[in-house]
Amino acid sequence: MHKSVVIALREVGYLEKQSPRQLYEKHTNPGDENYTKYARELDLHFCFYRGVKQGYPWCDVFVDWCFVKAYGVVAGRRLLCQPILSRGAGCRYSYGYYEQAGHLADSPQEGDQIFFRREGKICHTGLVTGVDDSRVYTVEGNTFTVQQQTFSLSMQVGSYGQVFQ
Repeated sequence: MHKSVVIALREVGYLEKQSPRQLYEKHTNPGDENYTKYARELDLHFCFYRGVKQGYPWCDVFVDWCFVKAYGVVAGRRLLCQPILSRGAGCRYSYGYYEQAGHLADSPQEGDQIFFRREGKICHTGLVTGVDDSRVYTVEGNTFTVQQQTFSLSMQVGSYGQVFQ
């Protein structure tokens, strides 16, 4: 199992916060204001993005954080196809970075970043934790909590950013 997937699965149950208090407590200060430890660490400790992402939708921030925790800033950024001071906190930007690098796929593999479409536009992302003959398994943030999901492979979910080739 990829280190990023192991880290992501440990975060299942983490609740989005109402305010920037108690960011490191898994179940306290629940809310819907998009405050998370993931944005805090990437904003403050790693200067990962071109701007501060705390208080904004965090599905892509969660995936980026998992890769930085697993592989470090330099290798995490490289695996995610993101430049220094990227705009990758937005899932459309992250999708574009994979596209520019030629790392998009129609079939998922464990460790890939999954991109969801709604009305033809990239609208959400997560991390592929497993695949079998009929389903893709994910872990996702920005659903008020970090949670696992399952989708049928026959369902047109979106695309996959190939992290490990």
